[in-house]
Amino acid sequence: MGKAPEQKEKAGTTDFNLFRAVEVFMAVAEMQQVTTAASALGMTQSAASQHLKNLETAFGVTFIDRSQRPIALTHAGGILQRHGFRILNEIADLRANIRRLNATTLPVLRMGLLASVATTLTPGLFDFVVAELGVPELILSAGLATDHQTALNARQIDIAVTSELIRNEAGYRAIPVLDEPFYLVLPEDYDGDAGDIAEISSRLSLVRFGVATPVGRRTDQHLQRCRLFFPRAMEADRSSMVVAGVATGKCFAILSPSLLIDAVAEGMRLKIVPLPFPGFRRRIQVVARSGEFDRIADALATECAGILRHHFARRFPGIAGEVTYHDAAPG
Repeated sequence: MGKAPEQKEKAGTTDFNLFRAVEVFMAVAEMQQVTTAASALGMTQSAASQHLKNLETAFGVTFIDRSQRPIALTHAGGILQRHGFRILNEIADLRANIRRLNATTLPVLRMGLLASVATTLTPGLFDFVVAELGVPELILSAGLATDHQTALNARQIDIAVTSELIRNEAGYRAIPVLDEPFYLVLPEDYDGDAGDIAEISSRLSLVRFGVATPVGRRTDQHLQRCRLFFPRAMEADRSSMVVAGVATGKCFAILSPSLLIDAVAEGMRLKIVPLPFPGFRRRIQVVARSGEFDRIADALATECAGILRHHFARRFPGIAGEVTYHDAAPG
């Protein structure tokens, strides 16, 4: 008698493969035919129909309106379809991550790069990852430090070459690449005293990064600490656009070498001088989730330092020595 409730509960429970049932449902929802969906999944029509029946029994609702031809989704079916895309994508990501852990060679490496140095780093990193690390495929995405933090949290990337927004906390490991100072960037033909910020700001407007960007916030905070308030003509979220404002001859900017490298490589004519007020710096670093890709992250940090050292020395011979690198190579 004591086992009756347990037997009753078991009798009312549908034992089935939820993931497979959702997979069948999503195929049927897309193809609008059970037979076609079953064939695409390599199963019989009766097996596919049983999966759908089990799914509806488990949730206590009807997901498919079988009275219509081609079949249509009910309101509940539409909700399940929206969730189904996320479920199948998460399972696919899980399988890919498990395959990477089990593989003797990592099949693919997904990296986020600061947009300002992405063009400079990409050729060297591709060669290094394939030839030295033995990873056959590299997937790169450029963006801001905030983009990298979001992508790392969502496991959309494995490693980021980013700024100091992400630190050694909350499950992340940060390996420093370099620390770089900021400079005053003027039009090449500016004929005033480059050490007189009052004169400069009376003749030119500040073109700046927007406050939504990490470097924009850092710059604004530093200027406020220095009690400096400049007229502003333009703001942007990419260094190329900020430098283009300087190139008009009407603006000045406050930028670091990594934020200038693309513009200088493209031949923009600029005057780069020390800040005529207390300076500040930013750090570029390689970030990965703690305990994941440790060896690769360390190797990439050293390689990135070497690549940027070479390009800075070539593009900024007068100021390259003021950048502090964290690799072991000589300056």
